[in-house]
Amino acid sequence: MTDNEVNRMCNCAMNLQTYTCAGPQPGFMKAEESLPLYVLIGVESGSFDFGIGQQTGRASFGDLVLAPPDEVFRRKSLGEIAFHVFYFSPPAEATLLDKLPIGKISVTDVSRLSSTYANLRKSWRDFGANTRRFDLTGHLLMDLLYMCELERQYASSRTKISDPLMQRAAGRIHRQLFGELNMQGIASELGIKPSELTRRFRLAYGVAPVEYATRLRLAEVKRLLRETTETLDAIACRCGYDSGTYLSRVFRAKLGVTPSAFRHYNQF
Repeated sequence: MTDNEVNRMCNCAMNLQTYTCAGPQPGFMKAEESLPLYVLIGVESGSFDFGIGQQTGRASFGDLVLAPPDEVFRRKSLGEIAFHVFYFSPPAEATLLDKLPIGKISVTDVSRLSSTYANLRKSWRDFGANTRRFDLTGHLLMDLLYMCELERQYASSRTKISDPLMQRAAGRIHRQLFGELNMQGIASELGIKPSELTRRFRLAYGVAPVEYATRLRLAEVKRLLRETTETLDAIACRCGYDSGTYLSRVFRAKLGVTPSAFRHYNQF
């Protein structure tokens, strides 16, 4: 797909039929289905086995699973799971969606993915099932599809490191992100030493797990600074920091600007 085709895809809104933000819950309500629509599932926490025609696999945080119309889509969760699911069709004149890979697409830019998920959760929390009536949900679907296309383009030009255990680690970090993060506990849960968690996570994601969590937290802090008038102490409480003072130190050390200055220049 050329850059022009990517731009056309991003400017071509999908016909979104249904969107749901689900979980955490014990599993899927339907073990399989076949509909005349595309289905896209993004996992926030937990994991599930899937089958699409003859293709099978396992998806967890960082993975998007795309199923085509009129194909039996089988899925079974491996314990508690939280996910986003879209049912949609492309406009009649669009054929670009046919070029996207079917099945699992692992997204490298997990910060962007997490930000998209956070916006979807907020939209669902505010509007529930009516959220699909708002343009935002359609735009966020297009963002997910754009990430899928980027991964397809990058796949042929890079050596991809696949470590399912580190995907599980990322999922646990994401699930505990705004609470009390315990890397030693995550390592123990995965059956490895903390030093191995750090080493393997850095290989898979390019940063240590603590830095990974910090980046995701600060992305949410920046969003709240831009979009709300909440105090820094309130934002700190929501984003897993002990106090506004401590958050301010971390924010300035990582981003080179104070939270108040960031809000001043980014809030309109």
